[in-house]
Amino acid sequence: MFFSLKHRPFFSVARNNGGMALHGKIIFRADGGPNLGMNHLVRCAALAEMLREHYECVLTIRSPNPTALQIIEGVFHSIIPLTVTDHFDGDELIPHLHEGDIVVMDGFQFHTAYQQKIHANNKLICIDDLHQHHFVADAIINHAEGILPADYSTEEYTRFYLGSRYAMIREPFINATPENHDSQKSNRAMICIGGNDIHNTTLKVLQSLIDTKTVNEIELVVGKLNPNLDLINEFIHSQKEMKIMLCMNLPVSELCDLMKTSRVMICSANNILLEACAAGMKIISGITHDAQQGVLQGLVAKGAVNSCGNFLTASPEELKSRFELFLNNDTHTVTQQTAQRELIDGLSPERLFEIFSKL
Repeated sequence: MFFSLKHRPFFSVARNNGGMALHGKIIFRADGGPNLGMNHLVRCAALAEMLREHYECVLTIRSPNPTALQIIEGVFHSIIPLTVTDHFDGDELIPHLHEGDIVVMDGFQFHTAYQQKIHANNKLICIDDLHQHHFVADAIINHAEGILPADYSTEEYTRFYLGSRYAMIREPFINATPENHDSQKSNRAMICIGGNDIHNTTLKVLQSLIDTKTVNEIELVVGKLNPNLDLINEFIHSQKEMKIMLCMNLPVSELCDLMKTSRVMICSANNILLEACAAGMKIISGITHDAQQGVLQGLVAKGAVNSCGNFLTASPEELKSRFELFLNNDTHTVTQQTAQRELIDGLSPERLFEIFSKL
């Protein structure tokens, strides 16, 4: 059994050092933590990273979890903790808004009435996966493939920016896209299921992959918010032959480098899936939440990833069978990577900046 823990300390959140933004201020409204997961925050941070040279980017968040904030450290110019109330009604955000501010919301809790309060005095952009209520936003961004404006209920003025052309992925992955087929791939697999893995799907996937005996090494990417770290560590220590590296709090640049040299990624269909496409990996993905269905289905339809369906409901035996099917068949690898390159072309920062500059 081989065991290693890759861990990096986090640093304090960067503050505005006095440089004036060129185009104004963007107020990001998103939450994250053990129950909500981190995808909304990571996606907003990726977008802020693209825009921070042109706008002052401010994150507003309820009950900021220290671990969650560390994951996005250094991106936003400032972070404003909001008063926690029993309702999501917009009243906690309004005192922090000024005329001319652009508001970006990412979260299922920001329903129509919340949006109406904010949009009364500010431009509003919603990042959305589920299209489950009526939107009054000036623009909607959904980087899933295959989603249409007709899937949404909106006002007539709402503009749509849909598909992976608007991928909100982190800077090292944006920069990786032109070279994502040039790296040498080792027979290493990576597993990344998500931060709030309350069902311990990570362990089920890990055990199923080991049983296939198709890879030499496994990099297990987890966060400090994972509630099952003790069980995962126990299992890793019980392994006698497989080399398993537990990667916790890995800097995004190191994560990207690791992905570019690994053979396969097994991940849930959240932001990491699009980043794996940018790194040019053989990908096996599945859902752990209904909101991930659109991203997964769109990329499967484009031939960019393989689907395992629902990670939560699939049995270990079913996962093992699907992993063997995909990992023992390399005939479509080149086609898959070509599709990934066409979808994630590294130009989304320019396209996303144009959305804001036209508001």
